[in-house]
Amino acid sequence: RRAARERRRTARAHRLGLGVTEGIAELGQDKTLWLECNAAELNGVSFTKGCYIGQENTARMHYRSKVNRRLVVAPLGEAGERTRARYPELGLMVEHRRVEDLGDALLPGWHAAALAPDD
Repeated sequence: RRAARERRRTARAHRLGLGVTEGIAELGQDKTLWLECNAAELNGVSFTKGCYIGQENTARMHYRSKVNRRLVVAPLGEAGERTRARYPELGLMVEHRRVEDLGDALLPGWHAAALAPDD
């Protein structure tokens, strides 16, 4: 039982270290748009397939490059209205932040590249 708990903790630490969020606690339910969850960067959305819920909003945001908020992993701090999940044992939390206000967010390479301005 203790070993299973440690495996889950290790897996969560690894996943969050990669900047990958999952589940209702982190993604929110009806609170986060699909592209704000970094779905495009994680190959979780198709821009060629038709007919899925939210397709028009998702495509519009993508083609206009208008993803104003992102789910990010950050060092543990005070919980605020944008905090989705806290993991004190890992010293981390997941927050839904405006892209111009990422502050101390931990951005792995793929995430930093997604947020880089287009030249």
